[in-house]
Amino acid sequence: MAWRPGPVGGNGDDGSPAMAGSGPAGLPPELAFLARHGVALPGLTQAAARAARGRSEPVREAIGLGLIDEDSFYRALATELVLPFLAERPMLRAGGSYGAILRGGMAPAAGDPRFRFVIAPEGPSLRRLLQSGPPRQGDVAITTPRLFESGLRAANAPAIAQHAAGLDEAGLVRDSARTGASRGQVVATGISLAAAALGGIFAPLQSFFALALLLGPIFLGLILLRLAAAVERSWPDLWRTQRWRLDDSRLPVYTVAVPMYREERVLRQMLRALSALDYPTAKLDIRLLIEADDTGMRTELARMHLPAHVSVTVVPPGEPRTKPRALNVALLEARGTLFTIFDAEDIPDPQQLRLAAARFHRAPDDLACLQARLVIDHAEEGLLPSLFALEYAGLFEVINPGLLRAGLPIMLGGTSNHFRTEVLRALGGWDAWNVTEDADLAVRLARAGYRIGDLPSETREEAPVTVGAWLRQRSRWIKGYMQTVVTHSRRPLTLLREAGFAATFAFASLALGTIVTALGYPFFAIAAAFAYWDGSLFAPADAFATFTAAFALAIWLFGTLALFLPPALAALRRPGLLKLLPLLPLYYALVSIAAWMALYEYFDRRFTWNKTEHGLARRRAPPAPAEAVSYDAAIPLPPAPEAVRY
Repeated sequence: MAWRPGPVGGNGDDGSPAMAGSGPAGLPPELAFLARHGVALPGLTQAAARAARGRSEPVREAIGLGLIDEDSFYRALATELVLPFLAERPMLRAGGSYGAILRGGMAPAAGDPRFRFVIAPEGPSLRRLLQSGPPRQGDVAITTPRLFESGLRAANAPAIAQHAAGLDEAGLVRDSARTGASRGQVVATGISLAAAALGGIFAPLQSFFALALLLGPIFLGLILLRLAAAVERSWPDLWRTQRWRLDDSRLPVYTVAVPMYREERVLRQMLRALSALDYPTAKLDIRLLIEADDTGMRTELARMHLPAHVSVTVVPPGEPRTKPRALNVALLEARGTLFTIFDAEDIPDPQQLRLAAARFHRAPDDLACLQARLVIDHAEEGLLPSLFALEYAGLFEVINPGLLRAGLPIMLGGTSNHFRTEVLRALGGWDAWNVTEDADLAVRLARAGYRIGDLPSETREEAPVTVGAWLRQRSRWIKGYMQTVVTHSRRPLTLLREAGFAATFAFASLALGTIVTALGYPFFAIAAAFAYWDGSLFAPADAFATFTAAFALAIWLFGTLALFLPPALAALRRPGLLKLLPLLPLYYALVSIAAWMALYEYFDRRFTWNKTEHGLARRRAPPAPAEAVSYDAAIPLPPAPEAVRY
């Protein structure tokens, strides 16, 4: 049923409902009526003043101040308008424009003869309703926005699942990792592999050197980008002064999506980190995304009393079981003008949202994304977390900022990237079938003509503490890089025309270069050792071998410099990591193992998401002190759908 939500009219025949918007002078109508329902006038006056000062919704300010909770507010509204109140998830009719209906707060009821529509008005809709009087009794029932959203999601679950997976009409026309390689890519790969096999049989040494020369531009591209980023002059960090701060009235509504699957160990840590964010709660839209079959998380969350600006989104069952699919559901329902993602184990800088909002406010519209800096905060826990911390320091403190200052795109991290919501929606959100969805989205941003910027704000993360967990995580990342390369190289000329030469070169070097260097690392190391052992490296037999040896030596020398320089520069700011620099070649040998695991999984389990267990680190510093979060009172969660096997 296609329909458009609009203002709800009333008749005011009996006189009293027409007075619904009346109340103490100076109060907005959505607060004024509460004075007749036991809410103290000084508190309402304070909430109205905060809303006027911060340009926020008065009701959210009243709830944030603790004057009333969401359930009690909508019960009072129903009493005021002499309408029935639904305290359980309503049964709603499917269809229509999901986002428009959700924002309008009005949907046709299904299966309940008592009324035709269910409403959960907010903002202007609530104001109009109170000013114009109630609709005809028997026509409409009132519920809370949380219950309305849950009911609408349940009614439209199959369509939402299709949309989130990119299987709806709009998603099927976009490039996606779902379809794999094109016929042309398969043929070209087959010919290349056949030629390499024949060369390996009849002229193995010459074939190896020829392959090295062919791959040389990719190696050189990656080396050039790393070195250029390392020597790029840094900008003065003005964002830490008071000059960057925006007044609360100019801050937009911010949606924070937190995908969580079996994250009971870090749930309370995450809630403390979220409560520490320095951002007006009336303008926060925090969504905890959990899977329908995650009974552990559902049970844990049901024990907690979450703040009004934190909601639980149960993602409708479907394939693929990936983080980007859950994010697409959050994007569909997001209220914010800006949108960010935090992983379950993240502890972001409390100022991060304010900093991002200020940067977007002052930037041109083509700045669509900001990448914050990820930091491993328990490097002292072991050798592997220490090396991971060194790698992250080089990437997020040297390479990414340097590339962005040079106007080049980067491969986004999977968390703490901040977006303009309208740009995300225009791009269709994330590719649900890509297991490194952030890398794919970075390329699509560049192809659409948008820029990515650096956000000098830290998010503390947890590194895997065992080699097995590290390999599973890294193989998923590299498998996603493979999916990204395949997806965006189907039509290389189109990619070049849309993204431009510089962005295409950066993408090929960062994505394809990472894959090729990781896969080839052991072979080139062994070949170099043999060439050194038999003397052919420094005494080549012919002109071809001379050229190859010179080229290989140049790659080795500059590659070594590119390998060590960015983490070394980053380690100067973190002296405890400097001593680990000699171990980087061994660490990248682990990367090579993960790359070969990724190649196997690309053909065997392409869309499988290797889950990283969190909460295992023992030496992480807690989030910054913040207002306590109450966990002792339960909030209602929607019933779990029938379990689906994935």
